Amino acid sequence: MKEEIQELLEMLSPQFDWDKHWEKDDAEGIEGLFRKCVKLATSTEGDYHDCGSYKAEGTPRGMYRLFYLLEPEAVDFSSMYRGDLFSFVSADERFLVRVSLFEYELGLYFLAPEELIDKSDAACVSSAWPGADNRIRLTDPVGIDFFEMVKRIVEHEFEVYPVGEFKV
Repeated sequence: MKEEIQELLEMLSPQFDWDKHWEKDDAEGIEGLFRKCVKLATSTEGDYHDCGSYKAEGTPRGMYRLFYLLEPEAVDFSSMYRGDLFSFVSADERFLVRVSLFEYELGLYFLAPEELIDKSDAACVSSAWPGADNRIRLTDPVGIDFFEMVKRIVEHEFEVYPVGEFKV
């Protein structure tokens, strides 16, 4: 999973050389590679603790991107002011992302096992609204990269229907 996350981070950078990438025999697109790194969470139960959050720039586009990539079967819109829509985890299930609405805006809450969370004095305290924390509070570099990948994927424009030039 670590290699796939690193490759995705490279692919999501503006200077990525797509021509060189597609010359490879085993070249894969962002969507397929992302789906290898994540899966929908069947439960948010377990040893997960808050370790950061992110407020998406554009709620409608960010939500559509996540729906397009993850294809959740059911999304709970019963509390659109503040509420969780669905959750997904890393392929190894060590890191969890709660996809939520906070005051009608898309927010991502990042969770990880307690032993991976930085609890030093310099670490920030988590807050209720997404993006208010200073940084991702993790000691695990794979987790840091995973959450960075999630933040970038939510802001990345996808060509969903190439025929109609529908981009989101």
